Amino acid sequence: MKRLVTSLFSGAVLLAVSTIAGWAAPPSVTGTWSVQQTGANGTSTSTITLSQSGMGIVGSNAANGNGFTGTFVNDTQINGKWHGPGGAGWLTVYVSPNGHSFNGTWGYNGRAANGSFVGNKVLPPSPITAAGTWNVKGAGGPTAFVGAMKCTESGPTVVCHAGPIILNGKFRAKDKVRATWSGPTGSGWFSFWFNDDNNSFNGIWGNGKDTTPPVGRVVGQRALGG
Repeated sequence: MKRLVTSLFSGAVLLAVSTIAGWAAPPSVTGTWSVQQTGANGTSTSTITLSQSGMGIVGSNAANGNGFTGTFVNDTQINGKWHGPGGAGWLTVYVSPNGHSFNGTWGYNGRAANGSFVGNKVLPPSPITAAGTWNVKGAGGPTAFVGAMKCTESGPTVVCHAGPIILNGKFRAKDKVRATWSGPTGSGWFSFWFNDDNNSFNGIWGNGKDTTPPVGRVVGQRALGG
């Protein structure tokens, strides 16, 4: 029995170590961020600061007094909490592999999601272009547009191919593309915001007309050489 217990314990330790070792090191989110929030409380843009130590995150919004804490639960997802004058609640954040963009959802304690947000780290500016190859990961909601997405650009017009899905869009601002998508399973709309470094973006997408609410979120990072 002692030998069996020892064997089981050793196996459990090995499994735990293997799981942790299988994670890539999480990206650094330390810095200043511009965050756009939409939801039941309306739409707003704010500036927050984040500081990271290992897997742990702390942050604050000096303008409204909100504070944040969180922990990376894998190499792209942060589970966190927020607190401030308006209450307290939870956060789920998905970070791009280079640590330059994130998006996610938030809510009050014990309640479903109240809103969603996208954030871009404040970085030295670089000319923005959608052209190139992007590695896209799902960041909540149904999985779509994941994998390699290849885009071309001509003036304000952008055309992207993500597997069998085709996106046709235009720059609506210097850092934002609004597009429609079509594929074997249907059609809908897609919006993505580029970070100032031109190496990452946040995206949201929906089905049908562009007046419908978003159903999924993605983060994209420019492929090496893309």
